[in-house]
Amino acid sequence: MWDDREQCVYSVDIRSHRVYRHDGPDLSQRTVIHEADRAVTCVLLAQDGGLLIVERDRLVTRSVDGQVRIGWTLAEALGGDPQRRFNDGVIDPQGRLLIGTLHEGDVENQELLLRMDPAGHIETIARSLTLSNGLGFDATGQRLFHTDTLRNRVIVYDYAAPTPVPVRSFTVEPGYPDGLAVDAEGYLWIAVWGGSEVRRYSPTGVLDARLPVPARHVTAATFAGEELFITTATEGLDDPASADGGLYCAHVGVPGGTNHRWAGPTDA
Repeated sequence: MWDDREQCVYSVDIRSHRVYRHDGPDLSQRTVIHEADRAVTCVLLAQDGGLLIVERDRLVTRSVDGQVRIGWTLAEALGGDPQRRFNDGVIDPQGRLLIGTLHEGDVENQELLLRMDPAGHIETIARSLTLSNGLGFDATGQRLFHTDTLRNRVIVYDYAAPTPVPVRSFTVEPGYPDGLAVDAEGYLWIAVWGGSEVRRYSPTGVLDARLPVPARHVTAATFAGEELFITTATEGLDDPASADGGLYCAHVGVPGGTNHRWAGPTDA
């Protein structure tokens, strides 16, 4: 996640339960800014300059001065299943959190996409997903893009409606669509798990470009100006190479879109 105010990138390591801040001209200066006792699945920006951190089954805020507060424990939203956890998330134009789920066991087609406002009200946007993953908005804020990973599908929602409505979808193959970023031209940059690349698609699902990545499992992408920062994973690899699990950067010639910020306080 690129922070335009701080001119840094934030990333998470789910396995080590950490949030990192990357600074410097090439963002090579890495600092641990949060370490939890459970999986940390995504980090998002807040309007007051702090961070909203999504952990396995709860939300945590980190204020500008580094104060960490446990916000909401949301085990009930996860169906009380200890093998279900939160996964990728995004903030919508109204400052609300959209967050999806995944199951670490053998339960299939029961994952959710949830929306929560700063008052803690939760509603279900989508059900019966295989594995909820990347999320992003177009420049108007009226189109939401969402990856349902194990169906190899990106779903496009009409977000202007009070409850978002799917209007179309497209397939991403081979490999599995993971995280995504939307650029200023409205195109999607989709990280491909098992595909060793990021692919650029039009909003209607036409493949426009491929960006090779040295690692096999590409997990997410975020823009910093016209630079695309790309995360990868070693999970599921019996013989991870030195390139697997690395953080990569590529100049792609187009800037990213707007990163919306959480409307709730982080210093309360």
